Amino acid sequence: MKKKLAIVVPSMRGGGAERVVLNLVSNLDREKYEIRLILIKKEGPYVKFLPQDITIVDLNSSRVRNSIIKLIKELNRFQPHTILSTLGYLNLIILGIKGLLKGRPNIIIREANTPSLDLTGVPLIKRKLILFLYRSLYPKAHAIIAQCKSMKDDIVNFLHVSENKVLYIYNPLNLEHINANKNIEENPYNVDNVNIVSVGRLTYQKGFDILLEAFNIVTKQVPNTHLTILGEGKLKEDLLRKAEELNITKRVSIVDFKSNPYPYYYYANTYVLSSRWEGFPNTLLEALACGTKVVAFDCKSGPKEILQDDKYGILVKKLNSSSLAKSIVDSIFGKNLSQDRANYYSLERIIKEYEQIL
Repeated sequence: MKKKLAIVVPSMRGGGAERVVLNLVSNLDREKYEIRLILIKKEGPYVKFLPQDITIVDLNSSRVRNSIIKLIKELNRFQPHTILSTLGYLNLIILGIKGLLKGRPNIIIREANTPSLDLTGVPLIKRKLILFLYRSLYPKAHAIIAQCKSMKDDIVNFLHVSENKVLYIYNPLNLEHINANKNIEENPYNVDNVNIVSVGRLTYQKGFDILLEAFNIVTKQVPNTHLTILGEGKLKEDLLRKAEELNITKRVSIVDFKSNPYPYYYYANTYVLSSRWEGFPNTLLEALACGTKVVAFDCKSGPKEILQDDKYGILVKKLNSSSLAKSIVDSIFGKNLSQDRANYYSLERIIKEYEQIL
């Protein structure tokens, strides 16, 4: 008999967590699971890639907190054996309504970020409230999936969750899809330039302000460099203004989200991850899958585990612009270390790990 599996996510916007959800609903064994994808709002570029053989429920709510009654009704109508939730406050809400759900489903939480750092910048009172909710509700989960060992350690130590309840499963890479699409389009860059690329939401977490400062230093040493940042977000105007202040506007492009970002990795000289913190950076994995040279800050969490220090790329120990600039220049003139590292995160292997816990 198939297990009823409800996967709950706010939307299918173009982030790493949404891509993981897309990979899961597309590849979980249909002989084992009856899958229902519940979206708080059916929107985002990944919607068009969702498989046709699953049930998709649109709660059509503008905010997660406005969807609680609809969510309870939908879950009680479906009565799943297991609920998988990922992303932010939605995890807390699912655990908060646990006592109202029929059939006592197992609730599995996938943590999308490093909790101790994800609360950075949150006002003190709000931070204390959120931390209280995390520490009160997360132990009620059947299991918590971290994205890497470092994140698991952070959840155990910062949220005071039993180590036995937390496991880590790396994010899956659809290597077949990436290989089929990385050079299907023309080179998006000016081939006369040395092209540097970075990908992610335009937020403080991603450290693009540090990257711009570093790139300004790089241009003094490698005059024909160009930086492309692929992403959308609230800091776009701030970043454009900073580029203007640094007098590098003509050397910087900020490109909106692309449903096929792989040519931007594939044709680039070097990919740079400048994040102040991460959950587990899918973009770094995607760059490796495209065979691109990579440079990454040694931030929590993920880059050190992915690159195994400097084995598969350059890991920048000091999170500052001068260290990042030096590493970018070293990468431009250095050899490609990416090798076959991406194969370790193959979709087939990771999906099996998810099926074992689900």
